[in-house]
Amino acid sequence: MTKSLHTNSFAGADLLLERLKAGDRNAFTLLFEYYYTGLVVFADRYLHDTELAEDIVQSAFVRLWENRQAIKSPSVRYYLASAVKNSCIDLIRKNETQKKYAQRQTFQETDHGNDFWAESELQQLIETAIGNLPQRCREIFILSRYDGMKSHEIAQKLQLSQRTVETQITNALKILRKELKDYLFQLFLTF
Repeated sequence: MTKSLHTNSFAGADLLLERLKAGDRNAFTLLFEYYYTGLVVFADRYLHDTELAEDIVQSAFVRLWENRQAIKSPSVRYYLASAVKNSCIDLIRKNETQKKYAQRQTFQETDHGNDFWAESELQQLIETAIGNLPQRCREIFILSRYDGMKSHEIAQKLQLSQRTVETQITNALKILRKELKDYLFQLFLTF
């Protein structure tokens, strides 16, 4: 007797699923009324937010209706439980990702704000130090580091030997290292 009751119950679910696939709104309403509360409780266990759980369950029912003809699952209950569980997990992951991003962004903005001031202060110190170089040395250094010219190009342009250009660049770097010794690590990253 129990076996036949179980078979009849399953057959009833199959019938509702078939009616749902055919577009029967009454079958949809019966399924909604039967499963809604249990699914909200199920979702709330994941989310700890009843309103959010209700939204997810309602969305699962909307998807059930919209995709009713394509449902391959033999059990509406399984289909809905899987849809709700997956939506809950997706939402939790999304929220965790957003929290991590927000924390990282806050850290970077704070850190970058400090970096901006440090960089602009360092840049000002570098410009002052370069401005204090002897004129020819400064000219060669700027052509090399700011204009990206190679030693032989600078030599041609200024009608100097390549060795003189290389010596002037070496001298400029020595002078700058000495003047900016407290900022050598940051200077290393700049040049």
